[in-house]
Amino acid sequence: MTIREWYEAALRHNYYSLILLIEFLVYEKKTVRLQDSEEALNFYLQEKFKDRMNAHLLAYERQKQKGKPVFQN
Repeated sequence: MTIREWYEAALRHNYYSLILLIEFLVYEKKTVRLQDSEEALNFYLQEKFKDRMNAHLLAYERQKQKGKPVFQN
């Protein structure tokens, strides 16, 4: 399964957290692509990254709601 397929399923079923994670990784961090295999996504779902990823997603969500970019180059 591709990340695009996961994203489409998340949108269909309104899995907000998964939608946010995929958008963060694809559009903000640019560490994965929608055409990548789900294994690329599974890397970021590891337990050892949970706390750090949740902090990043919370900041991303807040900035997204304000309409501001989260990370500036």
